[in-house]
Amino acid sequence: MKTIKDMPEHSRPREKLREKGTPALTDEELVAAILGRGMTNIDVRTMARQVVNLVREHR
Repeated sequence: MKTIKDMPEHSRPREKLREKGTPALTDEELVAAILGRGMTNIDVRTMARQVVNLVREHR
């Protein structure tokens, strides 16, 4: 899986948020933008996906 740095700048969650606002982001992109970065063994997009899935499970 690509890291955020491998993505074109206009597709990165934080830049997309800044340029287009929250309506343009998916739930995962918004959570990734809020988290900012991942950890050594897990990238921020994977973490964001897990958070979104947990929230959806507990609705």
